[in-house]
Amino acid sequence: MIDLKNDYEKTNLQYIYKHKTNGTYAVVLPLHDKLYNKEKRKRKINLKTIKEAQLYIAETMVEFEHTQTHNKPQKIELLKEAYASYIKECELDERKGNLSEATLEGKKSIFENQILPKLGNVKIQDITEDHIEKFHYDLLSMTSTREKDKKLSNQTLIKVHKQLSAFLNWCVRKKLITYNPAAVVGNFKKIKQEKEFLTYEEFMKLLSVVDNTRDLFIIQLLFYTGLRIGELLGLSTDNIITTEQGTILKVNETYYQGKIRKIAKTEQSMDDLFLDDMTVEAYHKFLEYRKENNITSKYLFANNRGKSEVIGDKAIRDMIKKYLKRAGIEKNITPHKFRHSHAALLIYMGKPLEDIKIRLRHKDIRTTSNEYGHMYKERKISLAKDLTNFRTDNDNNTENRDT
Repeated sequence: MIDLKNDYEKTNLQYIYKHKTNGTYAVVLPLHDKLYNKEKRKRKINLKTIKEAQLYIAETMVEFEHTQTHNKPQKIELLKEAYASYIKECELDERKGNLSEATLEGKKSIFENQILPKLGNVKIQDITEDHIEKFHYDLLSMTSTREKDKKLSNQTLIKVHKQLSAFLNWCVRKKLITYNPAAVVGNFKKIKQEKEFLTYEEFMKLLSVVDNTRDLFIIQLLFYTGLRIGELLGLSTDNIITTEQGTILKVNETYYQGKIRKIAKTEQSMDDLFLDDMTVEAYHKFLEYRKENNITSKYLFANNRGKSEVIGDKAIRDMIKKYLKRAGIEKNITPHKFRHSHAALLIYMGKPLEDIKIRLRHKDIRTTSNEYGHMYKERKISLAKDLTNFRTDNDNNTENRDT
């Protein structure tokens, strides 16, 4: 507490006081909060010079004025102006823990790349089903931001519409529009596609052509754990731990859009993963590789060039493509399709959906069922073939004994 009466004397500068004995300065800055219609004071002590005190006053005034205007109701006419208010609320939700950082970044990316370029200058009160239908038509001809020669996937089309509809629902709640035209038009139909994955035989064939210790470990880790690419790139040397129960992999950081995020995708994503012996052996070889190459970064897959702390997901994609071509495997296998491959392997091993949900760290078993339930059909066919082979082998053995 600042005792102005006994410890300080006023200077000839407004709001600045000097300590009577130690010569330091204090600031007592009165402020009027317009939003709450209330007087408040900002205090700071132990400032060494008058210049430091003046700088504190200036910075505090700028910050305070920002808080007064940040939430000030703005006249909203265009969709992009409504979006600016909407995303501020989303950012607040993220700070409150109601929205993940990755979800917020994904939302911003969709608006900035797909929605705002087409609908940003439309007057929000004038938006109709015609605008949404025209936007859908335009979406069908848009290309991916990552691969310019590829059209947006069915999954992306559905995701973009969902984000637009959620935003327009917000506009209804804020009384900017009377109804949500995106809800009337409806979303794109989900096209169920067979998930592409590597069989175990193809995986072993791929391993046989890998000639780099780091690449070998990355490919094994993806196949045998089902890690997401962001989780893989966020791994540090502290994340793989040897215990009495086995070797555990922990996920607590992720890589997203060139940065390491200090949080996993969901709480379930942070569940421990136990590693198999083959992957553990590859890990120890990789640690030797790091030592031989003087890699001291705490991150397993450190980046020696560029601003990012770790190698990017594009580098992983390109590396996988190189080895697929070398192995003669004509499948478009991406890092995420190794996750599908891991699920397919577990299904072939006869593991139930609940076990696969736990292994893939899904929040809801419905996600597991929707993503991989169809693969059980292949397992059923495979089991029928196994039964046929079993009977044939045993019948032949019986005939041999009879003769």
